[in-house]
Amino acid sequence: VTCAIEPLATINLSESEVLHALKNLDPSKACGPDNIPGRLLKEAAEVIAPSLCRLFNMSLSLGHFPTTWKRANVTPIFKKDDPSLPSNYRPISLLCILSKVFERCVSYHCQHHLSQFIYDFQHGFRKGRSTESQLLEVYHDILDSLAR
Repeated sequence: VTCAIEPLATINLSESEVLHALKNLDPSKACGPDNIPGRLLKEAAEVIAPSLCRLFNMSLSLGHFPTTWKRANVTPIFKKDDPSLPSNYRPISLLCILSKVFERCVSYHCQHHLSQFIYDFQHGFRKGRSTESQLLEVYHDILDSLAR
């Protein structure tokens, strides 16, 4: 069986995609182990986007994700009830923001490519769709059946 899915190495990011991802960073988010704040990346977006674009494309063409971008700071987040109980906390991993920018750019290409293989009635985990939109489809199908 042959697979018609485009290999990751053929994805070529544009400077405008990287710039868009940088400009859409939430500056209030905590930084990861590299201690580079999102606010700095967002404010320097115009200047650093071309260099980051080259770095990201080189990473894709070599099939190598920088090891330092795989590191994370794990932080406990309080859920509910008694703060003295460890079971009332959940861990979150604070990744390097540059790795998240890279993943966001690549994710767009993957979602765009894979959308042609996803059944049109699939609503979960798709942008612009939800369980509510799925329920509306079912509701309209029921109304159509009753009208016949």
